[in-house]
Amino acid sequence: MAHGYDTAERDLEQAGLALTRQPSEAGIDWRLTLPTGELVEAWEQVTGGLVPPAEILRPIEPVTASKELVPDPPRRTRPREPVLDAYSRFEELTRQLVSAARPRRAGYGAA
Repeated sequence: MAHGYDTAERDLEQAGLALTRQPSEAGIDWRLTLPTGELVEAWEQVTGGLVPPAEILRPIEPVTASKELVPDPPRRTRPREPVLDAYSRFEELTRQLVSAARPRRAGYGAA
């Protein structure tokens, strides 16, 4: 099973790069997908290595600036509005639209 790697700040993802590590019984296959779709691959015979080999580190160094690479860092998400607030706004807007669209009857609402 392949595992994605990035900095905690997801610098590689922001630069359009994807780094994966695929362990096997014989070693580790590192794959770096560039923004162009080109694939850079490197294989290590050891199975415990958590640091990519030089041929993978060279192209990502300007992006990562020597930051630590971590497996599957959490994705940044914008803070979500509470569902209740969004639903309350929807109800209010619906009330306004319905009341504005209702035809006025003669004598209704007149002073």
